[in-house]
Amino acid sequence: MTMSVKTKRKELTSVGVDIGSSTSHVVFSQIVLEKNDNSRTEKFEIKERKILYSGPIHLTPFKDARNIDFEHLRDLLLSDYQSAGFAVSDIDTGAVIITGETAKKENAEWIVSALAGEAGKFVAATAGPNFESVLAAYGSGAVTKSTDTGETIMNVDIGGGSSNVAVCKDGRVVATTAINVGGRLVAVDDSHRIIRLEDTGRNLAEAVGLSLEIGQVLSDSDKKKLADALARALLDCIQQKPLSKITSMLMMAPPLEYDDQIDCITFSGGVAEYIYGSEEREFNDLGVFLARAVKEKTGELSLPVGKPEHKIRATVIGAGNFSLQVSGSTTFLSSGFKYPLRNLPVIEPHIGTRKPSSTDVKEAIQRALSRFDLIEGVDPLILAFNNSVRPSYDNLKEFALGVVSALPNTIKTQTPIFMCFDADIGNSVGNVMKRETGINNELLSIDEIFLKEGDFVDIGEPIIEDVVVPVVIKTLVFDSE
Repeated sequence: MTMSVKTKRKELTSVGVDIGSSTSHVVFSQIVLEKNDNSRTEKFEIKERKILYSGPIHLTPFKDARNIDFEHLRDLLLSDYQSAGFAVSDIDTGAVIITGETAKKENAEWIVSALAGEAGKFVAATAGPNFESVLAAYGSGAVTKSTDTGETIMNVDIGGGSSNVAVCKDGRVVATTAINVGGRLVAVDDSHRIIRLEDTGRNLAEAVGLSLEIGQVLSDSDKKKLADALARALLDCIQQKPLSKITSMLMMAPPLEYDDQIDCITFSGGVAEYIYGSEEREFNDLGVFLARAVKEKTGELSLPVGKPEHKIRATVIGAGNFSLQVSGSTTFLSSGFKYPLRNLPVIEPHIGTRKPSSTDVKEAIQRALSRFDLIEGVDPLILAFNNSVRPSYDNLKEFALGVVSALPNTIKTQTPIFMCFDADIGNSVGNVMKRETGINNELLSIDEIFLKEGDFVDIGEPIIEDVVVPVVIKTLVFDSE
């Protein structure tokens, strides 16, 4: 059973805000949605996406070493709204993403919430190192390119505070890592005096025999020394070599785990603008020196470096778009939920077989949680299973046992479990899970909706026979030039 939706076409004004360690900027887009009359879930699909206005790149302002200057940042972004000809009330949807070293600052969460505006209208997230790797892989076009060419693409996004690495194969991110290698770990003024010094920059300097302090003059030779050390650590990281003392110190996530061949390495992020020669301005930091060092070392090693499909100016600036769907009628819903459920990040375990063992399911979920830097039992999320399990009772039992074994803290704290399936098995999975595992958690198991990593969902209260729920899917859209 499905809901009949009278609306055939919807135009949305969308805004994306990216707050990074070095730079922040905003992009306004128009999203045109049209209903697919052939879909039994009456899915709205994106028919057109047009960039209306891309704001200038702003250096992210800070009050001090630990706090973003939110008032200054807000004024910069509101001036971009004015230049674009939009009021805040004109915006239908959007995304605020805060990344890199900036995400560690004390008021980062508050800034995301404040810029997100009306609850539920915006996606708002601070991106941990692995999640940022995923976002950058989509934003650079590496994920799409891995589908189109059949190649395995490694995308390395080098920003102000970190480098985020993602291996893309067959349209999926299959491995990630991150390392504190960035162009703005140290920044100077026009007189070459240090005005910004991240803890990582200070520690790196000590490791290479330099002692840096705010106000000290930083010579070009010292910048080169720091950049060379950063580039060596980055190349060790992406080549999966034994970690040196410096590389170990800089790692932000577990080392990369990927044993097969890499066909092409692409670079994105601010430092990549220098690697490919598309930026000439300097921003009084290590960016130019780091780019030269990376370019030299990849050349010496004859690594298969290519250009990204799309040149991006930041990790993700894209602004959510709504995809309106309703679930199938074979959905399992506990009675204790308070709707609407807002902004659940979608986690897609990659299982690889439709007759998985409980161990297969458990490990796939654990890998997916790690990719998105989510803490099981603490962070809200929805597990999306696509083409995942054959609907026999034995298979469903094994599947259910795997899900429960992957969520020990969730089970212990009685936190709700949210699941979504692309096939009409939501009710079956829910019933088998309750019967065979004895869990007391509230359980929502919806079906006939395809979700993918990078999506966020809102789920409304049941609208038909207490089982069919409306779902709003907010998909991050990645800007390119």
